[in-house]
Amino acid sequence: MKKRITLFLLAAALPMAAAGNGDELMSAQAAFRQALAAQNSTDAGLIYLQQRLEDAQRRKASAEADIQAYSQKLAEAQQQKAANDSALKQAGERLNAAWQAVHGSR
Repeated sequence: MKKRITLFLLAAALPMAAAGNGDELMSAQAAFRQALAAQNSTDAGLIYLQQRLEDAQRRKASAEADIQAYSQKLAEAQQQKAANDSALKQAGERLNAAWQAVHGSR
């Protein structure tokens, strides 16, 4: 009798153990899918950030090139202004001398 009860209990426990294993399998699959989705989301975020970084680096390089070009143009313009200032001063002195020569010092 004890053998029958033991066999009955074992027979009843096998489907429950299988059901427990099935539940574990489903739970493990769900956890794997969730981890995979998180990984895919992270990968997409990394790709987005990498693209943004590359865009920013291109803009920075372009801005640095602009800064260099404008700095050079500004230096050239300042040299031209200094030359113009000198020419204007000389022309003014010449005009004053010519005026004095024509009109004298009154």
